[in-house]
Amino acid sequence: MGLRVEQTELKSLNYPLYLCTSFVSPSNQGILQDLLSLSCNLTNAVIQPSEQMLKAIRVQWWIDCITELQKKNSPLSDRIISYICDGRLNKEKILSIIENFQKASFADSSDEYLKVCWSSIFDYYCVLSNQDRLESINLLGSLISYIVFNPEKLEKLIKNKELYREMNVISLIKSQDGFIKSCVYLLVLTEQNKLKDFKFLPFRLFLNMLLKK
Repeated sequence: MGLRVEQTELKSLNYPLYLCTSFVSPSNQGILQDLLSLSCNLTNAVIQPSEQMLKAIRVQWWIDCITELQKKNSPLSDRIISYICDGRLNKEKILSIIENFQKASFADSSDEYLKVCWSSIFDYYCVLSNQDRLESINLLGSLISYIVFNPEKLEKLIKNKELYREMNVISLIKSQDGFIKSCVYLLVLTEQNKLKDFKFLPFRLFLNMLLKK
């Protein structure tokens, strides 16, 4: 059986996050994959080496698209619009997330802004999956952002104990949600210098889920 479009797109954008969505209920999997793909695309728009105005224009395309709810024969944006029209995604919340990326596109150093962006994405996922909205989950999202835009920096920060307090907070997360548990484990693997080993990553995530039940 082939992968759905949502799976294929996220898999090409960020393989570790794609694997983490494997542990989400089928009813939420597609919408989460598209939300993450949107966020990865916006992150890539912000971090690519180009003029700030060009970055902002790429993000503004998404703002206009969602504001107008106008399908543009772009599979990802068309699916996001369908979710909004079906009531599965909140238009204002999606716009708020995209506008955070717009702020990042104008920043001289986008790291802190991108951490805020991904924190808000994880917060919204808690809303979508009917979980408690916790500061620790928001913190998790902010650290996961590094896996999207600069995993080498995350490794260095963890190795140098610059994220000691944050990693302690993350280790105390008790969520039973498969996606959240898997994302926590991505940080553990980063700390163990094993995240780059994509060959064994599916097995390690699956084993972690079995042991953490």
